[in-house]
Amino acid sequence: MSQDLMDQYFQMLSGESADAVNQFFGPSGYSGYNSGGYYGSSYDPNNPYANLNPYKYSGQDDSGDKLYADLIRAQTRDYNQRFAPLENFMAGQITATGTKSLGDDLARTRSSTAGAVANVQGQQGRSMGRMGLTNTSNIANSTTAVGGLVGGLNDTRLRDSDRRTAILSGSMSGISQKARSTGS
Repeated sequence: MSQDLMDQYFQMLSGESADAVNQFFGPSGYSGYNSGGYYGSSYDPNNPYANLNPYKYSGQDDSGDKLYADLIRAQTRDYNQRFAPLENFMAGQITATGTKSLGDDLARTRSSTAGAVANVQGQQGRSMGRMGLTNTSNIANSTTAVGGLVGGLNDTRLRDSDRRTAILSGSMSGISQKARSTGS
């Protein structure tokens, strides 16, 4: 399609539509059209289709097939640029029993449990102090605190095992929906 026809097409569009079309095809819009049919050679992670020219094969018998092939190539390139590195990283996190995150997760669980126990100890001490009493109990060594810690650590190991299974099976899609449903 010639530049004159493209300019005429832009003139027929409303300002908002022309801006949307121009943004879709990249910062240079139609003015960056070249004989190769692409609007530029750089990859734009915000719009993997920016370099796709829908008019490249106009007038050819198999234009739809060729354009579809260009689309598949653009999608594959987008996948390889954005998603494959993340999938490779996640696959590298798998260990024989869970994931490499388990150690840090266990440390956070221990820290959170210790913080909660210290919070309860402080509340109890302040409450008894208001009545002029001295808090002599040590909640940190109580069976309740130890049981809470053991339960938290076991739950952390289970979650890590679930994470490993999800990575291996590829079922981590829809994770935001799962996170929302567990919070309610």
